[in-house]
Order: sequence, then structure tokens, then C-alpha cells
Amino acid sequence: MTEARGDFRRSAGVLCAVASLAAAAGNPGCSRAKDAPGQTVASSAGGTGGATAASGTGGGGGAGGDAPYAIAPLAPAMALDATPDAGAAYVYFTGVDAGGRAGVFRVSARGGASAAAIAAGPPLVAPLGIAASAGGGRVFVADPGAGSSALDDAGALFAIELPGGALAPIRGGEGHAARGLEVVRGADGEEQLVFSGRDREDGQPGVFFLPAGGGEARAIAKGSPLVDPSGVAIAGGGDVFVCDTLAGPDGAATIFRIEDGFVSPFATGLRAGYPCGLSLTRDDAALLVLTRDATRGAAEVVRIELSSGARSTVATGAAGHGEPGGLHRAKAADVFAFVEHGAKEQDSVFLLSQ
Repeated sequence: MTEARGDFRRSAGVLCAVASLAAAAGNPGCSRAKDAPGQTVASSAGGTGGATAASGTGGGGGAGGDAPYAIAPLAPAMALDATPDAGAAYVYFTGVDAGGRAGVFRVSARGGASAAAIAAGPPLVAPLGIAASAGGGRVFVADPGAGSSALDDAGALFAIELPGGALAPIRGGEGHAARGLEVVRGADGEEQLVFSGRDREDGQPGVFFLPAGGGEARAIAKGSPLVDPSGVAIAGGGDVFVCDTLAGPDGAATIFRIEDGFVSPFATGLRAGYPCGLSLTRDDAALLVLTRDATRGAAEVVRIELSSGARSTVATGAAGHGEPGGLHRAKAADVFAFVEHGAKEQDSVFLLSQ
């Protein structure tokens, strides 16, 4: 293992599930979501059995901020991040299979089926973030532990063709220790990757964009106040939201809003996991963030209204289970996939829909 790869795996931003990939599951500092104080203001949940119905108290707009959310478990897995495909027929997730191979896996959004490996093993080392293409046909993966020795194994971005699983590195994504990512269409109609990581020249943390077909990665914003950005979400108007689990003065996560290169705090005091799961609703009315409720000891989704900052919550899991992971929305629907970390036999991939 190179020093750079070890640095990634020891990063304060990498929680227990990633440390397991690095054979360091006993690292006592691998989780911060359990310790950071939060500021969730309201919660309402109900239901038993396989699916949970829940509703927030401060919603508004679009498909209905007050409309109930239904939560369905899809698969037990050692998973890190998850995304539905564009039409929400399948959910793809990064994680580790029963044989210890890091990779990308797929499960039906209807549930009831075992997860299937799409791509597993080298060159994937520690696949962390995942995002689906806007038009379908591909998923993209951020692996901050992969890469060539020439770049000190400082990470790579990969494209995986569907359904076959052919995997190829994306030129220009190497060396940035990419963590979280999302896919948008540029002004020219071509897909762009927006990802968090570090500038490979000066090492500063930041958010970058790169043509999905490869090219030159360019910074949207980098340096202070960003410390260890992970999850990203992009509004239709171009604003970028990024979650930084180390930027809060009290150890809690801060979500920043990037407008025309200017970085400002949008929400603070969140018990987010790693990679931090966040996504915008399809109408850009609200930001959903996967966090941890310290009282219940379980993960929950916090909905934050963009217009007012009002928060409401959706309880997601059983008490004692919930170390939050990644969360993404299907491109064509208000359907979200997310991951909760827990004991190996309990790690799960979930679907959240209205």
C-alpha cells in the first residue's frame, strides 16, 4: 500500500465502512456522525414492516413537501453510496461483496431480488461515490484509492457501461482523490461530472467539473472554507451544494452553496456520514440530506427548504442501525436511493419515494 493510498484510508472523512475496505475496521476515529451535535427541528414517522411511511412538517412545493415519503429496504449489503438509474428501475451502489471485492452492484428498485455485481475488483480499490448518467446507459464512480503509481494512487474516476459492466477510467479524473460526484448536462448538451476532491497540483480541497467523456478538470471552487468535501448536488440554475463533514467548528457537517464561484454556508450542525448523502428534489425546492438521529441511534433524512431553510425529517431505520452514507435522486423522478451503514449483516440499501 502506498503512503498516499494509506492517507486516503486514514482520512477523517472516511468512516467505518470505507475503513473496512482498507482492512482497518477497528479504527476508532472512523465515524463522526454519532458524535456531532445536530439541529433537526421536527420529525414525524409511522409504519411497520418492510416499508415505512413518513412525512415532514415543513415541506412545500413540487410533488408536495408535505406528501408522505415511503421507504423500502432493497438489499442487505456492505454499501457506501447508492443511486437510482434515470427512470428509477434499478439502484446501483458501491460497496464490498461477500468475497471482500470492492465494486459496483445493482438491485431492482422493486426489491425482492439479490444484488448483482456489475464491476468488482481491480482497478477498483475503494469506490466511494456513484452517480447515474442523465440519459441512462452509464454509471460513474469516484474511487479515491485507485490510480497509477505515477500519481501516487491519488484516485480516479471511472465510467461503467450498462448493462454489460465494461469499465474505463475517465481521462482527467486521475489524481484528484475524487469522493462524491453528480452528473449534469452542460450548455452544449454534453454530460459533465461535478465531483469533490483535491486539486492534483496544489492539494487544496474543492469541487471540480470534468466532461464525462474526459478532458481537463476545472475548479468550481477550492480552498477555504472547504476542508473535506464529499457529497454534491446541482440545482437546475447551476448552483452547487456540497457537504463537508469537517468544516463545522463543532465537528458537525456544513453544507455550502456555491454560486458563481462564491462559497457560502447553507446549513450547519448536521450529523452526516461519509460520503455525505445529499440531493435536491426534482423541482429544486428542497435539499435532502442523510443524517443520524442521536436520540434514536438511527439514520434519518433531513429535508431543508431552499427558500426558507426550514427543516423537517423522515425517520429511515431501526434504532441502533443508522450510520448514514450516500444518497442520490433519479434524474426523471423524485425517487431517492440511500445507504445506511451498520453491522455487516445489517448494512442496507433503501429506496425513498413520494
